[in-house]
Amino acid sequence: MAELIIARLLKQNDVALQWLVLENSQVRALQQGSLQELAQSAENKAVTLLLPASDVLLLSLELPVKTSGQIKKALPFALEDLLADEVDTYHRVWQKQPDGKIYVALTNLEKFKVCIASFAQAGINLSSVYPESLCLPYQAQHCSLVLEGEQAILRHDYCLGAGVDRDMLPLILDKVLVENSELSAIELWSVDELNLEIPEHTIDINYHKVTSILALLASNVEILASSYNLLTGRFEKKNTSEWQWKKWLPSLGLIMLTALLQTGFLVNSYSQQKSELAALDAETLALFKETFPELKRVVNIKAQAEQALMELSKNTSSTGSLFMSLLYDTGEVLNANAGYQLKQLDFINNMLQIQLTMPDIAQVEELKQQLEASPQLLVKIQSEEANKDGVEVHFELKHK
Repeated sequence: MAELIIARLLKQNDVALQWLVLENSQVRALQQGSLQELAQSAENKAVTLLLPASDVLLLSLELPVKTSGQIKKALPFALEDLLADEVDTYHRVWQKQPDGKIYVALTNLEKFKVCIASFAQAGINLSSVYPESLCLPYQAQHCSLVLEGEQAILRHDYCLGAGVDRDMLPLILDKVLVENSELSAIELWSVDELNLEIPEHTIDINYHKVTSILALLASNVEILASSYNLLTGRFEKKNTSEWQWKKWLPSLGLIMLTALLQTGFLVNSYSQQKSELAALDAETLALFKETFPELKRVVNIKAQAEQALMELSKNTSSTGSLFMSLLYDTGEVLNANAGYQLKQLDFINNMLQIQLTMPDIAQVEELKQQLEASPQLLVKIQSEEANKDGVEVHFELKHK
């Protein structure tokens, strides 16, 4: 196995770093110095950078979507209410676990850009970047905790952890233990201090003294899931042989242009179908918003509609049956007529309220007579008002 350098930014000084060499899973002596000194040690070697745990926010959430494409589209909207700043100010990576939850790691985009650029300018070959908290040892039903000076790092789930000030640790641990009642023990690592008090909780604390926090973190880097590597998307490492295919771009462009010209009629047909599909999508969206006005943000119409209908099914008793019965009886009459425009439909106090725009008064009376002819319906006109489009009429219908 080639040598790998594990580097760590020291939280108390953004310039100073710690690093060590990992070879065949064996850790060499710990070193500390500037970025330039790291560059000298890392010549012709790959470097994995560990970001301070407090610089990376780890979240878990559930989305009513399944495919990666759907998750990618829905994720920004789902994160919007969970973040202090705009979603676009964060660089994020995510992964879906077998339990169905989506786990996300986020860090400040501009700060991350500056960090990566500084390593590149120093000539350091970064192969991966991970949050420190996920480098702590993981054991089911255990919380891993590192104490280091005024800072603390914890990992309380496979994909969840944080970095906090030492003063805030009792509050954070209290919250973690309340929210994760299945936790049975805390595994505590420290270079010198091995003392932790957790008031109002009875839980085992297993103390481990280490000579180096970085060595502890480095021992778990090799088993980290690559999906939590922050060098993805716009920061993904470029292939050094990329230039070899770029020289063929002019020829490829000519071939593509020829192919497009030869299949022009297919493109035109596709464009028309796409326009029709867009129109259908617009109609579907309008109908969805009209049917479920309480849903302000639409991410995936099918998934949200299914979820809304499931909730409606759960919460609906005889009221739902009455609504569907009224809607069916009224719909039979409306389907037999033409020329009206449905403006609004409400179901309040076991009554169906319908607002229609009709061409003239005569058709209003005719429609009322047809509705009253139904043996199931009681019909009442709440209001009639003539306007430039015809007559706006409000019907109130209920069962006899």
